[in-house]
Amino acid sequence: MDKWLSHPTILKILSVAIALMLWAMVHFDAESTPATVTSNMDTKVIEAAAVTATGLDETKYALVNVEPTVVRMVVEGRKANLLKINEDEGYAVHLDLSDVTAGEHVVPLTYDLPKGISLIEMSPRSATVDVVEIETKTFELGVATEGTPANGYIAGEPTVKSGTIVNITLPKDEMALVGAVRTTVDIEGAEKTVVNKKAQVVVYDTEGEAMEHAIIKPATVEVEVPVTPPLKTMPLQLSFTGSLPDGLSVSSVKADIDKVAVYGDQKLLDSMDTYTGGVVVDLSKIKESGTVKAKVTAVGDVKMVEPAEINVEVTVVPSETLTLDRSVIMNDLPEGLKAAFKEPADGHISITVRGAPNILAAIQDDDVRLIADLSEAKVGQATFPLLVKLPRFIDLADESQKFSIKLDITDKNASTGNNSDGGGDVPAGGQPEHPPSQTPPPDTGTGTDSGSNNGTNTGTGNGTNTGTDPDSSTEPDPSDSNTSE
Repeated sequence: MDKWLSHPTILKILSVAIALMLWAMVHFDAESTPATVTSNMDTKVIEAAAVTATGLDETKYALVNVEPTVVRMVVEGRKANLLKINEDEGYAVHLDLSDVTAGEHVVPLTYDLPKGISLIEMSPRSATVDVVEIETKTFELGVATEGTPANGYIAGEPTVKSGTIVNITLPKDEMALVGAVRTTVDIEGAEKTVVNKKAQVVVYDTEGEAMEHAIIKPATVEVEVPVTPPLKTMPLQLSFTGSLPDGLSVSSVKADIDKVAVYGDQKLLDSMDTYTGGVVVDLSKIKESGTVKAKVTAVGDVKMVEPAEINVEVTVVPSETLTLDRSVIMNDLPEGLKAAFKEPADGHISITVRGAPNILAAIQDDDVRLIADLSEAKVGQATFPLLVKLPRFIDLADESQKFSIKLDITDKNASTGNNSDGGGDVPAGGQPEHPPSQTPPPDTGTGTDSGSNNGTNTGTGNGTNTGTDPDSSTEPDPSDSNTSE
């Protein structure tokens, strides 16, 4: 052994071996292998990287087709970099159309990659595009309704709050195919106004098909469709409350409109010919001739009235008086009885009224009536209060005055030796009684005296006269009566 170790050649071989071992020990990494350097790098395949078109002059052209829309990419980089980059955001493939005009073109694709990532392969490396020339025109927007409102309700004319002008952009050769630009609002079952703040605008061709590739500005609009109950237009009848200052009377009343639109159930509207009670003019606030504003309110089951306010011109003048002689009218005498005047014997009573000169001059015989209600009459003599019927805006000169009449009530079937034909007595005054079959019908005037003065014209008294002029005419109708007992 000693001879081998002392031999020069052997020593050289051992020296080389020891040197190699020392070199290996210095360069050996226990936690890695000789493949560590290459294992830090990896590749990744992106099967569908989206192609994004840029640079196209959209005021002149439209891109109608791109083929392909995605490409396959193979990239390389460190594993950590590849893992942390989102495929949808980190890899951008561009199609530059800034120099492209109308027609079909093959355009090379460019790409952007994240730092530390390199492209190994991209397929394909170009895209075929179809570009057309476009134009923009303005169109009037139409509104269509879909469905029907609740039973009996009426849909009004739709309105577009944001305007009805819409800009449509299409290829030039397709613009002539536009048939309509419309939005649709659903009103099925609606009981009130329908508002759609984002109604979609759609372009239809001449065959009614939607042109989905059209560029629409604005794409949505705000639309309102009024939905109301049934309506009926009818004459307006004014009502009055309060009283004028002493010494003044109403000469004329005229509203700036004579008809209103009344909304409500159809059966209710069918039963109405005149709208009464919805406008009340307070005479206590009027000191001189002029125009007053009056609210038009919904009365009873009426849902709405239009307009909501009107102007009423009221003319007032100094009051005058007029004395009239009137025969008492007997109403509702029970069957089998007859009545004769006792006091006054002729059945006539003088009554003094006051009002505007023009209204006093227009009074007819039947406008001022004195009525005795005999529905509770019994055989014998009795005094009956009289109901005084006056035209609107006519009052008793003495509002505290009461009227009555004394009658002799007898049994019509009792034998008197006279009037064997049963035709009725003729009172001393020469005025025949009104037998039941000839009794004038009860007064139908709608004026009522609800005030404390017991029988004043509520046009200027303390009640509410609802018997107003149906036509809101300049000259009040004297046949429209107030009532007093």
